[in-house]
Amino acid sequence: MEKQLFGRLFWENKAIGETFENKKRKHEHGSGFCTVFILDTSETMAGEGLHQMKKALWDILDEYKTLCLDDNVAVIGFGAETKFLHYYSNRYSSIEKCLDNIDCKGPSPLESGIILSYSCIKHGGGHTSNVHPLVIRARVVVISDGNFMGLSDPKESLETTTESETFDILLALVGSQGELNPFTFIPVGRNPNNRILGALAAAAKGGRLIGWEEARQYARLSLNIRVAGHLLSQFCGETITEEVVRKQYPSSGHGTGTWKDINQVCEILNEKEVYDEDEDDGDFKERYSTMPCVGTRVRRGRDWHYGNQDSNGVGTVIGHTNLVGVILVEWDNGRRYDYRYGRTMIEEAYDLVICDEPRPIPRNKPIAIGCLVRRGLDWQWGDQNGSKDSIGTVYRVRELRGEIYVRWPNGVKGNYRFGHKNKYDLFICDPQDPEVMETYKSQKETMYKDRKGEKSS
Repeated sequence: MEKQLFGRLFWENKAIGETFENKKRKHEHGSGFCTVFILDTSETMAGEGLHQMKKALWDILDEYKTLCLDDNVAVIGFGAETKFLHYYSNRYSSIEKCLDNIDCKGPSPLESGIILSYSCIKHGGGHTSNVHPLVIRARVVVISDGNFMGLSDPKESLETTTESETFDILLALVGSQGELNPFTFIPVGRNPNNRILGALAAAAKGGRLIGWEEARQYARLSLNIRVAGHLLSQFCGETITEEVVRKQYPSSGHGTGTWKDINQVCEILNEKEVYDEDEDDGDFKERYSTMPCVGTRVRRGRDWHYGNQDSNGVGTVIGHTNLVGVILVEWDNGRRYDYRYGRTMIEEAYDLVICDEPRPIPRNKPIAIGCLVRRGLDWQWGDQNGSKDSIGTVYRVRELRGEIYVRWPNGVKGNYRFGHKNKYDLFICDPQDPEVMETYKSQKETMYKDRKGEKSS
């Protein structure tokens, strides 16, 4: 057990280190979805398994090129070594080359591969995308023959049993992280352990087990999620049948769609809770008084070097990360990244600057992060927000639940009904209204004075 814990701690620290490597390459990141591929490079994969694994990933990358959706791909190998074969990038030809020199040898410690992937899916190396009303977090794809071994005992193979300690550890790992990040397993090789791979896929929320021949269609999931989001916005609150999908698919602007595309869209609609705004609550915490509070509006600052991630626009601070000096921002274009603000563990840098630019009332959705709100018709929370005239800022939206999270000028944060059972605790304010902006700016000035007073005392 002690050996197991030491091994896990090693890979968790390694994942944090690799997060910085991914962040350093943000100029190579596209604006699309993020997917990390975890490839089995152990000795049992030699021959047919390796050939099928390469073919599956080549097909996916080739389809990404055709779709031109600017998705990000990272690749991790686990075998004699567990390491990044390629950091996040949208340069698919470069990613293809990382497969050329794979040498299959050693054990198959999937646990180390999954923990290392935290740098892509958990610690901020990648990003979350919004396809209204769906929230698309980084995805994980494992390609393997399923003959895994543990960190503590590399001689222990799962073979065909689900009774081993290694299986229990993997099941807990996938089940826990799979609550937020969808996992897909692709069996390869002459005799893959489908029982193990299927059980792991079932442990994740929205987990999939697909054949390697279906890899190209898997790549089209990126397209069909966008189609599903379009339909959910168009038919808000209505039942969307297969016939509706077939008729409306062309209106999404992505062609007519094959029967496989139609089925994939229906599958997404049937499991839309997988793409709910159910992020880790820890992402939305205020941890440091020296950092901008949630709801603060920001623009790129003096140390910005992330290309056009922000579409040269405005964003909203939605939380402080566990890393000192790093905050999480969602831009008005729907992309979500973390940035330096102040002194981190290794440097002092300001990627962002605070601005007073509230988000305009959105045209294509009822409300969005960064919008201003006041008490509404169904308000029943007393003076929780300070006063009836207080204007708060939305820093989290869970649209499928009809719920929003707001920070008020008095520092109170809360979640409120915005459509849940047709109740609205709040109404949205128009930043073009002079009275709204006068009140908003006055409250902000008071809030900043109060925060400075807290720091000095």
